[in-house]
Amino acid sequence: MKKFHSIAAVLLSLLLSEIVFAEPAMSRLSQHGRWLTDQQGRVVMLRGGNLPLPSYTSKKSAYSANTPQLLADNGFNAVRLVIFFSELMPEPGHINADYLKEIDNAVAAYRNAGIYVLIDFHQDEYSAAIGVRGFPAWAVFTDGHEPKRLRFPAGYFSDPAIHAAFDNFWKNREVPNTGRGVQDFYSDGLAAVAKHFRDNPAVFGIDVMNEPFTGSRCNQPDPRSADCPELERDALAPFYEKAGRAIAAVAPAIIVFVEPFMLQGSMGVPINTPPPGAPAQRGLSFHQYGTLAEIRQRGNDYAMASAQRTQSAILNTEWGFTNDPIEWRKQAQELDDLLIPWLAWARGAFAPLVDPQLPAAGNENREAVLRELARPYPRATAGTPQRLTFEPETGALMFTYTSAAVQDYPRRVALTEIVLPKANFPQGYSVTIDSGKATIISKPDARVLIVRAQPDAGEITIRAQRKGKLADLPAPTASEDPYAFLQQPSATKSKSDVLSSNSMLGDLLGNPAARAILDREVPELVNSPQVGMGSQMSLRALQAYVPQMLNDEKLNRIDRALSTIPKGTDH
Repeated sequence: MKKFHSIAAVLLSLLLSEIVFAEPAMSRLSQHGRWLTDQQGRVVMLRGGNLPLPSYTSKKSAYSANTPQLLADNGFNAVRLVIFFSELMPEPGHINADYLKEIDNAVAAYRNAGIYVLIDFHQDEYSAAIGVRGFPAWAVFTDGHEPKRLRFPAGYFSDPAIHAAFDNFWKNREVPNTGRGVQDFYSDGLAAVAKHFRDNPAVFGIDVMNEPFTGSRCNQPDPRSADCPELERDALAPFYEKAGRAIAAVAPAIIVFVEPFMLQGSMGVPINTPPPGAPAQRGLSFHQYGTLAEIRQRGNDYAMASAQRTQSAILNTEWGFTNDPIEWRKQAQELDDLLIPWLAWARGAFAPLVDPQLPAAGNENREAVLRELARPYPRATAGTPQRLTFEPETGALMFTYTSAAVQDYPRRVALTEIVLPKANFPQGYSVTIDSGKATIISKPDARVLIVRAQPDAGEITIRAQRKGKLADLPAPTASEDPYAFLQQPSATKSKSDVLSSNSMLGDLLGNPAARAILDREVPELVNSPQVGMGSQMSLRALQAYVPQMLNDEKLNRIDRALSTIPKGTDH
C-alpha cells in the first residue's frame, strides 16, 4: 500500500507540473530553426503590439499602469518595446542609468502580467537632429547637408542629410575625439541593454535596428531600384556581425533579431538579410506594409525563405497601420497561413486598443480593430504547428499540429495551449479533437484551451466554435491624423471630414468609391510598382516620385471627386 501511495504521489506531481506549465509564467524562449520554443520544448506563438516606454506616451495618455494586464486579459502575450539610442547614450560611451532603469521598470510590469518583451532599438529617418527620431546628435554626420524636414517617410527618399547619415553609419564613421566609430558605440549600447536583461526570461530578444535604410543608394520607393543584395552584403552583414557578437558576449541566451532594409517588405523585393554571425540564438524581424495583397504575399514569402535559409526564428514586428478592420482581418490571416508570429503596429498607440479609458488618438475604430487582432492562436504547441485558420464571422477555429517535436528538441510536457480571447468568444465555445490520443484537460469555455496528447499521437486537429453571436460594433469613423503616434501632433487637430489627395494611398485603395476614382483618373498609378508605399504615403506626397502620373491639375480633379464621397463610407 505504501508503494502504491508513492506511485500515486509521483503521478499527481507530474500532472500538477504540467498544469503549472500551462499558466503564463515566464519560460526562457530560445530559437530552433524558424521557431521560438520554451523551456518545455514547445513551439511558442507570439501575439501583441508595439509600445514605447510610458514616459514617451505620458503626455498623450497612450499608456497606463493597467496596460500590461489588459494586454494579457485580451489574449496578447508579447510586446515590442520601443527604445531610442539617443536616450540610452546621450554622450559617446555614456549609458544613461536613468533611462536603463525606466526600461527595467517597463519590463518588470510586462513580466508581472506574463508578457514577453522584444527590446527594439528604434529609429525613423535616423535622428531628430535631421529626421524624426533615433540617434543622438553626436552620432549624426551629414557631410554638410542641411535637413529638408519633409513629412515622414519622404525624407528617406529625398533628403541628402539623411542619406549621408546612413552612409556614414555603414562606414562606421569615427566620432571626433574618441578614436572609435559610431557603430562601435551603438554596439556598446546594444551590449549594455543585453547585459542588464541577460537573466530576465521576459526579455527574449533584442531587435538590433528598426528599419535600417540604405543611404544614398537604392533609396527610391520602387522595387526596380530597391533590390540591392550588394548592400545587404556590404553594409548589413558587417554591422550585424559586430552587433551580434557584442550581444552574445554578454547575454548568449538572448535572441538577436536583425531586419531587412526598410523598403524590402513594403515593396515585396527579395530578402537576403545576413544573420548575425556569432550568436547561436538568431531571429529575423521583418515588417509588412505592402498595400496590395500580391505585394504582401511576396514580402511574406521572401521573409520566410530568408528565415529558413539562415535558420532564424521568424517574427513579424510591424504590420497593419490601418483603421480598416477588414484590412486587419485579411493581413492577419495571411500571417496565420504561414504560421508567422506577430507584433502589430496600430494606426495610433497600441495601448488604447485594449483600454477604453485611454483616448483613441488615431484608433477611432478600436473596438473593431481589437476584435480582428484578438484572434485565437496556439501560444504553446507540444509538437510542430501545421495549419491555423480562423473565420471571424462564424467564429470557427481550426488548428492542426503533429506531436513530433521541432528539430528533435526534447519536450518536457505534452500540453498544447490555445488562447481563445473574449473579444471573439464572449460566450465561450464548443471544441472537438479528431485524435483518440489527445484529450482536453482545461475547464469548459476556459480562455486558454489546454490539450494533452500522447507522444505518438501523430497529427492532431482541434476545432473550436464560438457560442452565440457577437455584439454589434459602433459604426466606423474617420481617423485622426494618420501620423498622430509618430509625430505627436497637437491635440487640437481635428478629424478629416473627407478623403483627399492628402489621405494615404492605402486608405484610398481600400475604399471602393475612392478606388473607383483612382482607377478612372490614374490607372497607371494604381497598377504601378510604386503603389507598395501606399500604406504610409499620401497621394500628394507620391507626386514627387511619379510626376508624369500626378500633376497638379489631376490632383485637384481627384480632390474634387473624393470630396463627394459621403462621410462615414471611408472603410
